[in-house]
Amino acid sequence: MILGVSLFSCVVQAAPVPVKLLIAGREVTAGGPALADGNEVYVPLQAITAAGAEARRGSHSDAVTIWQGGVRRREIALTKVDGRSLIALSDLAQAVDGTVARGDLEQKAIGTGPPAAGVRIYLLARVTDAHIERGALRVTTSFPVPFHSRVIRGSNPLRGYLDCIGAEVADNFRPPSAASDEHVLKVRTGQNTRDVARIVVETEDGFSLQPCDSAANSTVLVVVGVQHSGLKAGRRPIASQIASAPKATAGRAAGVQSTESSVLNNGIRITVQPGHPDPVPASRAQSPRASRRGSPPARGDWSRSTIPSEVKGVGFATDSDSDFRVSIATTARVHSFVHYAQGANQLVIDLNNAILNLPEGEMADKTCSHRLVSAIHASVLPDTPPTTRVTLDMNRVVGYTVQEEDNRLVLQLRIPRNATGSLADKLIVVDAGHGGVATGASGHGSGAVLYEKDITLALALRLRSALEACGARVVLTRDRDVDVPLYDRPKLANQIGADLFISIHNDSNGSPNSASGTSTYYHMSEPNCRALAVCVQEAVSSVTGLPSRGALSDGILYASGLAVLRTCSCPAILCEVAYINNSNDRRHLIEPDFQTRVASAMCEGLRRYIEDGPSSDRTIPVAPDSSAEPATAPPTDSGDNELGRLRRTE
Repeated sequence: MILGVSLFSCVVQAAPVPVKLLIAGREVTAGGPALADGNEVYVPLQAITAAGAEARRGSHSDAVTIWQGGVRRREIALTKVDGRSLIALSDLAQAVDGTVARGDLEQKAIGTGPPAAGVRIYLLARVTDAHIERGALRVTTSFPVPFHSRVIRGSNPLRGYLDCIGAEVADNFRPPSAASDEHVLKVRTGQNTRDVARIVVETEDGFSLQPCDSAANSTVLVVVGVQHSGLKAGRRPIASQIASAPKATAGRAAGVQSTESSVLNNGIRITVQPGHPDPVPASRAQSPRASRRGSPPARGDWSRSTIPSEVKGVGFATDSDSDFRVSIATTARVHSFVHYAQGANQLVIDLNNAILNLPEGEMADKTCSHRLVSAIHASVLPDTPPTTRVTLDMNRVVGYTVQEEDNRLVLQLRIPRNATGSLADKLIVVDAGHGGVATGASGHGSGAVLYEKDITLALALRLRSALEACGARVVLTRDRDVDVPLYDRPKLANQIGADLFISIHNDSNGSPNSASGTSTYYHMSEPNCRALAVCVQEAVSSVTGLPSRGALSDGILYASGLAVLRTCSCPAILCEVAYINNSNDRRHLIEPDFQTRVASAMCEGLRRYIEDGPSSDRTIPVAPDSSAEPATAPPTDSGDNELGRLRRTE
C-alpha cells in the first residue's frame, strides 16, 4: 500500500452514471466517459495527460504511477467499472495537487449525493502563486492550464486581467504587494466562474497588462508582461514622442509590410526596416503534453519608462578565433530579445524601448573578419515603443550569453561545446522515445492505431545508419520495442562520455488535427544545447513540408525542464518531428521516404553544429530501409546491447 491506496483493483458494485469530465477547460472524451457512483468519480487514463502528467506502469499490474514535471507523484490503483479500467478522480487530484468540483452544486467537493447523468465534473488546478516581478505578472498553477489576458479599456485606473481556465484560487489567497514595480498599483485575485480563476492587475496611466492567449494547456508558470500601452484611462492612444521613428501605417497594423525608408540621425542615414512578424513558432496552445507556447516578450513588455533609452554605440572585440564579443553602449539599462533568423544565418538582438543615436562618424554597418561573425548592422524598427535592432551575419551557429548592465549590453559568442572537428570524430547517443508498455502518443486512421514508440524507433534506426555512414560512432538507448526507464537514457550518455544526445519524439494534443509541425527543445537557456537545437530544427523543418514551431526552451513545459535533457551532461536536445494525432502529419510519419529525409536532416543538423556552416556539396548518406531492424524483434537490454556494440566497433 502506498499513500493509503491499495495496489489491488476493486470493482464498483453500484450502477454508475456517465458524467462530463472537464480538465484545463476542456472536456475529456478520449477513453470513454467518466463514471460516477455517488461516492467517487472514475475517469479514463487520458485524464492524466489532460492534467499535464504522465502515466507509467506501476509496481503492480493493476496500478499506474503518476509522474509530473519529471517527478514521481504517487501510485494509483486501477478500478474496474463496467468492464473498463479506470482511476479514481480523487486520487488523480491528490497526485497533481488539484481540486474536484461539481457543476450542479455550490460545494467544491464530490460526496454530497449522486450526480445526475451528464453533469459537469471539474478537476481544477490551484493557483499557488501570483506576483509582480521584473515588470511582469507571474502566475503559478499546480498543473498546466490555458489562459488569456485582456485590458479593460476605459477603466480608471487602468486594469488588465489574466484568466486561468480550469483553475481555482482560494478565497483566502492574498497576492504579495505590488510595491516592487513602479507601474503596478495593485494585484488581486478571485474566482470569476466555477472553473476560471482571475488575477486582476491595476496599473498607472499609460501602462497595461499585455493581451495574450493560450487556447489549451500551457506551462505551470504563466508570465504576462506589463507594457507601455500608449493608452491613458478612458482616453484615445497618446501620440508617440519619438521623432526619429516613423509612424505605423494602417497597412502595417493589418499585417502588411510597409516599404523601407530612411531617417537622418545626427547626420547619419539609418535604414529603418519595414514591419516584421515576431520570430516565434505558430501557437503551440493546442498541446497538453507541451505548452510549447513559449513566445518571446513582446517588444516593450519590459519597458520601465515612457522615455526610450538611446543606443550610443555598437562595437565588437575578439579574444580568439573561437570567441567574439559585441558591446552595445546605452544611456540606460535596456532589455533585449536575442534570436536566430534567416535560417540561423543571422543572430538578431532587439533592444526594447530604445532609439539609435550613434555619434557622428560611427557607421551603423560594420564588417568583421572573424570565424564566427562576418558583419554587424544596426537599424531602427517602426514600433511604438521603438525598438533598435542589431543584426549579426553569422558564419556558423554559436553559443551565446547576454549580460545587461546599466549603460551597456554585452553579447558573448563562443563556439559551442563539442562543436569542433568533424562528425566522424563524435560519439552520439540517439534516443528513440518511449517503447514497450510506454507507447507514447497515438494516432488513429484507416481503422489502425499508430503508436509514437514505433515511429521514434524507425527514425532512430535510420538516423543511426546515416550517422555511421558519415563515420560517427552511434549508441541507441533502445534498438527494440522495450521500455527504457526515463533517467536511464541520459545516464547512458553520461556513462560512455557521449559528445551529443538527441531524443526523438512525436507530438500530440487533446484536439486532433488542430496542430501541426516540428519543434526542437533544449534545456532552459543552456547556450550549447540551444545552438544544437537551432541546427537540428532548421535542418528537419526544411525537409518535412510541415510548419516549423521553432527551437524552444523546455522551461516553457516544466519549471525544471525535461528530465532527459536536464540530467544529460553533454549537449542534448529533444526533437518533436510531427503531430501524430494530425492526419496530415501522421500520413507523412508512416512514409519510409519521409522517415529517411528526416533522419538525413537530423544528421545534417548535427553535422552543422559540429562543423562550420551548412554543407553545400555533400549528401548525407542514409542506409536503405532494409537496414532498419524490425520493432517486433525479441527484446534485449538496450543499454548493455549498445555498450557492447560500441566496444566492438572501437
